[in-house]
Amino acid sequence: MKKILLLVLMLTACFEGFSQEVIKFKKGYVGISLGPSIYVGSDYTRGENLASINPEGGPITYREALPITAGTIGLNLNLIDAGYEIWRGFGINLRWQGGAIIKANNNENMMISYGGIMAGPMYSYKINEEFTIDLRTRFGRMYHGAFYENEYWNGTNVSSSKREFEYFNFAMDTGLTLRYHFAQKWSWVNNLEYQYFYSGTRHNFDRINLSTGIAFRF
Repeated sequence: MKKILLLVLMLTACFEGFSQEVIKFKKGYVGISLGPSIYVGSDYTRGENLASINPEGGPITYREALPITAGTIGLNLNLIDAGYEIWRGFGINLRWQGGAIIKANNNENMMISYGGIMAGPMYSYKINEEFTIDLRTRFGRMYHGAFYENEYWNGTNVSSSKREFEYFNFAMDTGLTLRYHFAQKWSWVNNLEYQYFYSGTRHNFDRINLSTGIAFRF
């Protein structure tokens, strides 16, 4: 009987030690994050050239419709922000995201929107017990949309013209994530990445995304 009790105690101690190690060593995380999206691509608009009428008479001149320009700031939302270490720091990461960059001026509105699911390799470096940095890149197929609206006076009332455009194409990004493990099962995540979208046109839709959020460790 004593031998049985001793064996049970030994097994219990071993199990508790193993459980603590499993709980302590977290290989993956999944969370949500939000932050600004900074447009660094070429000037882009879906509007046509607009007529400018001189009230004092004279020839009609034309100007370009309101464009999205480099430095315009929008919003980026990562609904799923996840990563998992497989072997010696190397692993995979997944992102389901969407965002929009909007510019408005008087009676004109121009918006670029995007979204998609991307995945790729990741390397995690453990700085200490509280901080981990992830170096990663992702690839995927992304949605790109553009919307332009202009309101104008046609002589009798206010009219508006709208132009829309959308398509899917290849995209990739590369960047890093700094994770602060403030609790046993929770981390504060901070992301920075440069994102490239292949437009298939002369336009460049690149952007820099920054985001911060919370993640569950598993």
